[in-house]
Amino acid sequence: MLSLFAVIVFASAPVGATLQSPPPATLAQRTYNDPAMHYVAPEGVALIGMRQVPYQTASHMTPVAIWALGIGKSNARVISLAFERFSHGSLRGFYTTYINELRSASNGSTFVRREHAILVNGMPAYWLKISSGEGLSQMRSYAYVWYDGVRGVVLSEQARAGKISERQAKRDLAGASAVAYPVGRPY
Repeated sequence: MLSLFAVIVFASAPVGATLQSPPPATLAQRTYNDPAMHYVAPEGVALIGMRQVPYQTASHMTPVAIWALGIGKSNARVISLAFERFSHGSLRGFYTTYINELRSASNGSTFVRREHAILVNGMPAYWLKISSGEGLSQMRSYAYVWYDGVRGVVLSEQARAGKISERQAKRDLAGASAVAYPVGRPY
């Protein structure tokens, strides 16, 4: 996740050059829907990519939508929606698996604060504050994490430490809703 952030937002450019931001995403480009979840990214984001992925093929954390704000600026942020097939049967079980994966992938220290939360339609979730890396490369992420019966889902916003507040992340990630995945329904 950190390397993806670096590539998208802080792409190297010649000294003195300005990075040109893509145009703001349309409402359709800001909206992700599948049989069990719905999310609309905030106005002003640029769509980096979006795709539909059957849950059966997501054996590891698979990004399905990525948006960016402030490309090329010091306060750039990335919003991502990702999931993985998870059959261990609980939100707590998925959270434990996800945190272990994060810590394994991290080059530095990873600290996580977890709170119980609910999505706008009542789906149980956790709200996470994640700090990773050290020194000038320290990153801060905020995320909603939930389990829909067949997948563990992570909706997160990431920026360099000090460039995003929890209040801003909660505004940007608000509105996500989810239900139990309707197994057997065609994609």
